[in-house]
Amino acid sequence: MTEPVLKTQVVSLDHNLPQGWTQIGLSASQSDGVNLYRTPIASQTHLTLTVPNREFIQYRYQLYSPNQTISGRVRLNGQFLDQYTFPLGRFQDHEVGGFTLAGLNSVTVTLSCIPSPCNLSSIRQYWTQISLIPTRPPSESVGVGLERWWLDAPESRITTTGAGKLQYDGVNLLRSLTGKRMEISWPKGTRVIDASLQIIADEPFRATFLINGKSLEQVKGDAQTGVAKTLNLVPFPQATSLTVQVDCLKTLKLSCAKIYFTRVSAIPPATLTGPVVIQSGVGLLTLSLLLWVFWRGLNLSTR
Repeated sequence: MTEPVLKTQVVSLDHNLPQGWTQIGLSASQSDGVNLYRTPIASQTHLTLTVPNREFIQYRYQLYSPNQTISGRVRLNGQFLDQYTFPLGRFQDHEVGGFTLAGLNSVTVTLSCIPSPCNLSSIRQYWTQISLIPTRPPSESVGVGLERWWLDAPESRITTTGAGKLQYDGVNLLRSLTGKRMEISWPKGTRVIDASLQIIADEPFRATFLINGKSLEQVKGDAQTGVAKTLNLVPFPQATSLTVQVDCLKTLKLSCAKIYFTRVSAIPPATLTGPVVIQSGVGLLTLSLLLWVFWRGLNLSTR
């Protein structure tokens, strides 16, 4: 990983809560002789916390019962995030995440059981933890009229299909592919000049990058090296998406890959009538002016 690691706050809720945080519906912290846990005293529990800025919050918890299957339905500020069923008599962690607001936030967990109703006194909640990960802004200026858009930011201007919900692996944010293909899309009328991402898999794989069904490039990676790629999209001024196909070469699984640091460099429609100057660590790149002339020529030729 070459991207900067975001500084994360990790809080164990099995111990004392930070100042200003409150938790309702769970007992005081107890111990089974090995691990700490809390017992639900209501079928719905509420955690409130205050954060200074918008952040990605990951809530980890484990519900255990020797005689019931338990489902936890998690909401963040009233918005549904996830429902997960913990198997009877098994210790199993689960993590769910979403973007906070700047200020007061609430995490609500609603319990349901099979057989019903829940026998709350027999349920134990272990390993409850909050991770707060700083987020990047959805767009950053990298030159006159040129912006960098991040997929994994609140209210991002780019979207994806074929990848799961945003996760945190303890170091960085990521998304897991749900099948062989992921599509990264941006608003129509946007001029995207490049797209970047990193692919990590737990086995050898082949990554193919496609625009409008046409293959741009194909590379191979493995569990040790992965693939970090920046693709030049200047020749495709009308494109509104990029497709990434990952083929697993060892197990032939439908999906074995995770995607990190997905971003594009874009000229929004409102700025396409003026020149674009790209900034670098050594100053302004005159090449960007030539690129603008090229893009302008392409634009005029299509009229």
